[in-house]
Amino acid sequence: MSVTAPSAAELNVPVATRVISFLQLPPSGPIQTAIIYAPGNADSVAEAASIERAIGAGKGRIRVKRIAVGALGTLAGTQVAFVTGGLRGEQDEIAQAATRNHVVTITSDQSCVASARCVVAIATSPRVQITVNRAAARAVDAKFGSAFLMLVKEI
Repeated sequence: MSVTAPSAAELNVPVATRVISFLQLPPSGPIQTAIIYAPGNADSVAEAASIERAIGAGKGRIRVKRIAVGALGTLAGTQVAFVTGGLRGEQDEIAQAATRNHVVTITSDQSCVASARCVVAIATSPRVQITVNRAAARAVDAKFGSAFLMLVKEI
């Protein structure tokens, strides 16, 4: 019997859920969450599916829907968005839509956070590392508690 290791996206979901809980005004009730992906990009589609599996079928506080990168206008009403990999060419549009709608963006793509296009990046290898971009957080009106910020890398 072969056992495959979970993908980085699957490992990010529990960490991301904890990150959301450290917002100074954490969402109450169900957390409306988007998965932003590129329908024509097999890796992006696979990561979106992996995130959905990790969240489960509506079994908890996180309510998730996929949003194609070409349909960012439907981001309104969501509080958090997972940004799949492979969307570097669309990061400006994603950041603009997130800013307009006050959506906290979480990704495993460190470059998205380094360029202030995403708020939080979560790396899981070789160890869990959370990076928060101050400018991106400010742009979407996200504030994290100081105790949390002492535990993460802030740029």
